[in-house]
Amino acid sequence: MTEKALRADADSEVPKWHFTMLRDLGRNAAIEAAIASCNVVGKTVVEIGTGAGLPAMLFAKYGAEKVFSCEMDERLADVAREVIRANNLQDRIAVIAKSSRQAILDGDLPSTPDVIFTETLDCGVVGEGYEVIAEDIRHLAGSNTVVLPERVHQFGVLCTDTQAFEKNSVATQCGFDLSGLNSFAQRSYFAVNKMLHDPKCVSATVLFREYDYLDPNALDAVEHRIIAHSSGLCHGMTSYFNAYFGKFVVTSRDPKSHWSTAFHPLQEPMPVESGRHYYLRGEKTGLIDLVSI
Repeated sequence: MTEKALRADADSEVPKWHFTMLRDLGRNAAIEAAIASCNVVGKTVVEIGTGAGLPAMLFAKYGAEKVFSCEMDERLADVAREVIRANNLQDRIAVIAKSSRQAILDGDLPSTPDVIFTETLDCGVVGEGYEVIAEDIRHLAGSNTVVLPERVHQFGVLCTDTQAFEKNSVATQCGFDLSGLNSFAQRSYFAVNKMLHDPKCVSATVLFREYDYLDPNALDAVEHRIIAHSSGLCHGMTSYFNAYFGKFVVTSRDPKSHWSTAFHPLQEPMPVESGRHYYLRGEKTGLIDLVSI
């Protein structure tokens, strides 16, 4: 291992979610079915986010002539190249150890490819660089380019969830006020274990945001008029997403999915009354606010 690689290895670890992601059978089956159904024979594909190389190899399996795949983590890029060579697909897949933005600037990617694919979604959709990736896709895409996923829908429900809220705040312990630490609390969203997460919903589920990589306004602030159907203390919003790869759906709602649940905390818990109307507002970072009407 080179000195540079040793430093990188010492500085950080490859996120462990790569293993659970690659074992997510529902995700993998939906992605393969989508690729198999969109006639990629002889086509040129740009992928953003190589990981271990599975989607790139699926494109090659179903007949893509050339796949250009960007992976900004050099260690993962090296692993993906090894995996691709082990599967004898190195002549049809080029792994570029750069972000898509840098690869565009360096002229490494074809303009107007036939297909652009990305699955860079965290539990709250935007945390893996959605905004920059969407800009890069708009830069590369032509009028006939197929973008996968074509859209992502994020659904949210207001909830009482003391356990989740307390993962992100502290008050008095051992007779001491520790609330000063709350200045470091996560204000947008964070992941909670869906197997341990049992929120009490105090509203109906709403389509919170629609994401479209080709729409430059997809991250504009949103506002929903929402009715509380139960009285109680609202701690925030729980959300999940559906990503639409043609007619096939990858969802974080499935209990077997590797994605955690996203919890969007209010800055302070807010009492809500059954039958009362509220405005639920959301920013592009996933931060929410709730205002009584």
